[in-house]
Amino acid sequence: MNKLRKIMQFIFLAPLFIVPILNLLEIYFIKGTYISLDIGGLSISDPVAVLQALFISHSVRPVMLASVAIPALIVILFGRIWCSWACPYYLMLDGFEKLRKKLKMKPLKPKYNPEIKRKANISRLAVFIIGLIIVGIAGIPLMYLISPPSIMSSQAVLLIKYTYITAEFILLPVLVIIEFFFGYRIWCRYVCPTGTCLSLMQSKFSMHVEYSGNCSKCQKCVQICPMILDPKTDNLSSACNNCGECISSCPDNQKKPTLYFKSH
Repeated sequence: MNKLRKIMQFIFLAPLFIVPILNLLEIYFIKGTYISLDIGGLSISDPVAVLQALFISHSVRPVMLASVAIPALIVILFGRIWCSWACPYYLMLDGFEKLRKKLKMKPLKPKYNPEIKRKANISRLAVFIIGLIIVGIAGIPLMYLISPPSIMSSQAVLLIKYTYITAEFILLPVLVIIEFFFGYRIWCRYVCPTGTCLSLMQSKFSMHVEYSGNCSKCQKCVQICPMILDPKTDNLSSACNNCGECISSCPDNQKKPTLYFKSH
């Protein structure tokens, strides 16, 4: 499963560069960024971007709401798989973990603790709510400007099409330094507005990790979880992004279904 996820991550990374190159060649069947993408007239938008636009304009536009239909449907059916299967920043963090291991650097990942999970959930929700309030008051799409995937996507377009980047790009290397040397998936676990918004759209009926109740208690799934969760008890946690690493790493799955994806 990890190999399939990695393939999907690179497939979703490709449009970051392919779309602006196609636009340079005056091919506009597909245009835009990860925040707002237009494919043959079909608009697909990040729900957070649409929320910000609504808070800024103080009006509801049917076209804007319709653009989140596909992302919403995906979340309702499959949970927040965008984060672990498609987000370019998450792919970067996966690479950091491998690099740190090769360099034999001291692990930054904390041990599982329910209190860590609670604080992370509170932090993400607080950032999301406060961010929307600031957006409404200041009238600027703040969460779009500070989001790593948004920065990566918008700056790729500017660099390829217009050969320059803007000041917001500076935030990306700052976050990279923090993630690589000082913290463990800080953005994803404590900040990401998009991840928070997607988690609010899913339900117990969305695809999630299911635990059969029969295992050897090796705790391998807990040790491997990138979001510092216990898949056996936190399978419906808003922080779970259905990466499937717990399923792939579970030795008991070789004998009988212990951890697996399930949709009600």
